[in-house]
Amino acid sequence: MANATRFETISTINRFESLRGEWEDLWTRAGGGFSQEFDFCLRTLRDLVLPEGGQLCCIVAWKGERLALVWPLIRYREMLWRAIRPLAPDGSVFTSILAEEGPEYGELVGSAWRMLRAQGGSDLLNLPHVRAGSLLFDHVSKSGTVERAEESEIAVLRSRLRGDWAAFRQSLPAKPRKELDTCKRRLDREGTVSMYIADLRDPASTSLIDDFFLWKQQWAERAGKSGSLFTPRFRSFFISLLRDSAEGGSFRLFVLALNDKPIAVNLIAVEKRTVHGVQAAFDDAYGKFTPGAVLLEYVVKWAFESGRDFDFGAGGGKYKTVWAQGSCYSRTDFRIAMSQWGRVAFLISDLRRWYRSRAVNRAKPVAVQGNPGRSELEP
Repeated sequence: MANATRFETISTINRFESLRGEWEDLWTRAGGGFSQEFDFCLRTLRDLVLPEGGQLCCIVAWKGERLALVWPLIRYREMLWRAIRPLAPDGSVFTSILAEEGPEYGELVGSAWRMLRAQGGSDLLNLPHVRAGSLLFDHVSKSGTVERAEESEIAVLRSRLRGDWAAFRQSLPAKPRKELDTCKRRLDREGTVSMYIADLRDPASTSLIDDFFLWKQQWAERAGKSGSLFTPRFRSFFISLLRDSAEGGSFRLFVLALNDKPIAVNLIAVEKRTVHGVQAAFDDAYGKFTPGAVLLEYVVKWAFESGRDFDFGAGGGKYKTVWAQGSCYSRTDFRIAMSQWGRVAFLISDLRRWYRSRAVNRAKPVAVQGNPGRSELEP
């Protein structure tokens, strides 16, 4: 049959690379997101996954000779367990399946899910940020082996419903709006303020990336955070990703400078209808001016005036809900046991949580003071 659908699990990088043309055509037809772009996935696989010992496990579907579905996944070790997760730099990227729209879309997604569940040799399945209401969400949430399902709200500014920028900005709550205006005036008094999109083709832009990682590292040390973002391998991946974007990719790096000295940066991913906030950082020496908040307004305005929604992404932050004015959608992190040994992982996790909760209950509570000078519009 010329239009018969056949599925395949790809495990080698050579076979993966051979999909480029068909993948890019499917991405265009389906209106794919930035994390589904072929080059983004290939660079993640080459620069991060394979060097760290992960293995490719990419489910694809063909209708005749045309690629109809791609679900890039990887196998990796999670302590003593064999696990599967989406092919992505980290857990902040949302889980989704790239598939062409049409009457058979539902069957394609359902078949891909069943094929994944039938995969042997794994103990755990981790699917972060599955959007509520999607077909994938429906399939996963009905699975009888879901051990963890943690829901979160993602703030999104729906610019197409908000009229012009001046009217929208005036509609923001008075207190944070006036605080932001005050910060901008204070910064203006320090010298010449400029905001722009970095030209990533310019070798000098490497210093901006150095600044980003330095500021992010300093923030992590203050906050007691750690993660893959601070590894040399991730830094190389990040630089390569931005270099690719200089030739027409999805990413843009916005810069706030004072007297030509960069003091804040904000990285976004641009799609046809949506701009996604990815990472931001600022020089803490200028923290009293809330440079992150000042630059974020510039970025949000840029997205707004281009007719795109602004998705603030995973993670908390009151500033997100203030900008979005309560507009949001739900995502759920799913963790699923794929074997009896996988269920043991959750039993151990439950015991650890129980022990920690008892330790916290015995500890004396300490009041935490907020920063009274921090704007509600500041990331």
